[in-house]
Amino acid sequence: MIKIGQFNYLKIAQKTARGTFLFAGEFGQLFLPAKLTPSHCEVGDKIQVFLYQDANDKVVATTQKPRVEIGGIACLKVVSVSKVGAFLDWGLPKDLFVPFGQQSKKMNPGEFHIVAVYEDNTGRICGSSKLNRFVKPESKGLKTGQPVSLIVGDKTDLGTKMIVNQSYWGILHESDRFREIRYGQQLKGFIKNVRQDKRLDITLKKPGFEQNETLANKILKHLAENNGHSTINDKAPPDLIYKTFGVSKKVYKAELGSLYKQRKITIDKSGIHLVE
Repeated sequence: MIKIGQFNYLKIAQKTARGTFLFAGEFGQLFLPAKLTPSHCEVGDKIQVFLYQDANDKVVATTQKPRVEIGGIACLKVVSVSKVGAFLDWGLPKDLFVPFGQQSKKMNPGEFHIVAVYEDNTGRICGSSKLNRFVKPESKGLKTGQPVSLIVGDKTDLGTKMIVNQSYWGILHESDRFREIRYGQQLKGFIKNVRQDKRLDITLKKPGFEQNETLANKILKHLAENNGHSTINDKAPPDLIYKTFGVSKKVYKAELGSLYKQRKITIDKSGIHLVE
């Protein structure tokens, strides 16, 4: 079944100098300009195209890739605002329309907003920042330690709200953040805990002892590769620590303390040193 707002594989019906005509079922034959047609394709081949409505509400095909499809969620930039709603850049010639009634707060040009993309009751592709319609508070089928995809949401008193696997709300507590994050950023993370009410606690590092052990090994390996010495001590800039070891300064300092107590390293003003 051919669907608007999603990628479809359509068969080439005809090729001309201007472009390619594709069989599109109930939508007839759709024209794809030559500049968007993949090279080395022939009549009868199937190519992947995205279908959407142009400014005249006519269904068109493109090989350009939007930032999000129907059923998906993404953080997009507001391009303009009209009397009926806002228009967001989603990577296609026609901007994504977000009606005023689907805005959780007023949108202004230049701002970034997380929106869910859906098909309204007229068949039009629209966006909505009223995310509770699309993101559920209670998870289903997720387990502690499971890797997940994340979109960073708003900050709350409990921590930072995260959209988990495009489907569920989760909370990233400050103690599990490990590094700087920004609204709308897409990340990889892990389920730290599935609470009794099925709500999710999130962490950016794999839960359990394995994480700290891995960091310890990274530090010792870094020292071994640098003749037993490194200038990255507990006074080093946070950005340098994260770039080298992928953790926050707080986590790094704690691990240095652990290695020092185990007498595996020494620490002074010049850096850290491997104990031989």
